[in-house]
Amino acid sequence: MRLVRLDLESFRSYRSAELQPAPGLTIVAGPNGAGKTNLLEAVQVAITGRSPRAAADVELVHHGAFFARIRLDLIDERGSELRIEALIPGVDAPREVRKRVTLNGLPRRVGGLGETVRSVLFRPEEMLLLVGSPSERRRFLDAIVAQRDRAAVRDLAELARVLAQRNALLRAIRHEEAGEEELAFWDEQLAMIGARVMAQRLAIVGQLGELIGPLHDAVAPASERGERVRLAYADSLKDAWPARATGVSDALEDRELLAARLAVAYRERLAGVRQKELWNGVSLVGPQRDDLSVELDGREVATHASRGQQRTIILAMKLAETDLLSADGPAPVVLLDDVFSELDPQRSERALELLLERGQVLVTMADLSSLPARRRRSVPIWQVSDGSLQLTPRVA
Repeated sequence: MRLVRLDLESFRSYRSAELQPAPGLTIVAGPNGAGKTNLLEAVQVAITGRSPRAAADVELVHHGAFFARIRLDLIDERGSELRIEALIPGVDAPREVRKRVTLNGLPRRVGGLGETVRSVLFRPEEMLLLVGSPSERRRFLDAIVAQRDRAAVRDLAELARVLAQRNALLRAIRHEEAGEEELAFWDEQLAMIGARVMAQRLAIVGQLGELIGPLHDAVAPASERGERVRLAYADSLKDAWPARATGVSDALEDRELLAARLAVAYRERLAGVRQKELWNGVSLVGPQRDDLSVELDGREVATHASRGQQRTIILAMKLAETDLLSADGPAPVVLLDDVFSELDPQRSERALELLLERGQVLVTMADLSSLPARRRRSVPIWQVSDGSLQLTPRVA
């Protein structure tokens, strides 16, 4: 699947804008704050239904506008043309204007386009993926899960709802405004939905683990090649799930059976932490407490790997994400938001070469010199300035 045209109306800093990406590499250049990131964000919002940086959808709408509109024109491998259109209401939008997504004019569930088009977004913040908070690593896993399985999108949304209700109930019980017996329903909801989410994540971790070794060596300088990268899922089930050592392999074979086993473990673990949860007024067990553990030659990357080693692993993880999304669906559009300024030239060139082998890549950058010189020749460069977008002559 290839993006041939992005058209924006009242999105972020743009009253209107049009971008026509090349089949391979396209560069969007401009100073910081000019709106380069907004273009990649628009593509991501239309495809996944979620913004990587907005706390609320109304932040995406140009000031004073009733709504924002994003149109993506795409061509699949057979030459068929597709159009995705996303409408996002603003703070003063009429009541009948609601968030919606259409594919060739037909309504689709927001975030439910994974079977048609996919995307991989790589932001500078992800250079801290391995040393940042566990929520960042959970978000990395869930972004893959959500694009590969439509049911998983519902599970992730339902998990957030269940946790909000359960936490509110725990606080009410702590203040003697509700009875402990009311937890039974929400315990079962958390056990069933949490088990499905965890089984999905385990499968992704197992598949990433199979891919990451060769990809790590493909990106790494010669001095770092051959180092063993190991991924593991760090859960909150403790002794309630004794089959942890075989969990990843089980996830690769029979996800429904694994989810059933995990639900049993969740019930046991929730019963075991009941008094502690009542005291704290918050859910202490569930996918919201889990993490992705990354080791290099048997040592935790966050505390023992150099900055260069960490960045090599992160690049390998994003490449593996791209390959996973390509394995059972359309090759994703890769969106790189000013990441080359964070990388040395060798890693930049190797990573870009590998990504271009996989499909279409859109890159934003404030400084064109951060891209290898040979890439700046014969590559379309779009310049962003004062809310406008213009294709510039190619660099000689």
